[in-house]
Amino acid sequence: MGVGMPAALWLDEFGSQVWNAFGQPCYLVGSALTHKTYRDVDVRLLLDDGEWEKQGFGDPRRIHSNGKWVSLCLAYSALGKQMTGLNIDFQIQKASDANKVYADTKLFPRSCLGMVSLRMPRCCHSNAGEEE
Repeated sequence: MGVGMPAALWLDEFGSQVWNAFGQPCYLVGSALTHKTYRDVDVRLLLDDGEWEKQGFGDPRRIHSNGKWVSLCLAYSALGKQMTGLNIDFQIQKASDANKVYADTKLFPRSCLGMVSLRMPRCCHSNAGEEE
């Protein structure tokens, strides 16, 4: 992870808050995952199609016109910046679309955030530091 310490710890804490709110993890993607120089820190929450529809986000190609999506992205970007000190670019994506566009995980790696050992069940502690 290119964000360094202790920002990496805070980034996981932020991911834990997103996981708490949405019931699933978010992912660090983009240049901050692999490089020490980056413009912003891309964090993505991938919702399955059913949850995407349930949330009322609508057409992913016109997502910037959905007020709920915009509000959530702005709010979680601000929370992430406050918690980590990093320029967080938080976005919610429809998983089926994101998985089509970014299917090649060698070109587009993802690292699961929020696996904070203090919050994980004891059975998961051995996997708490592993990336997905």
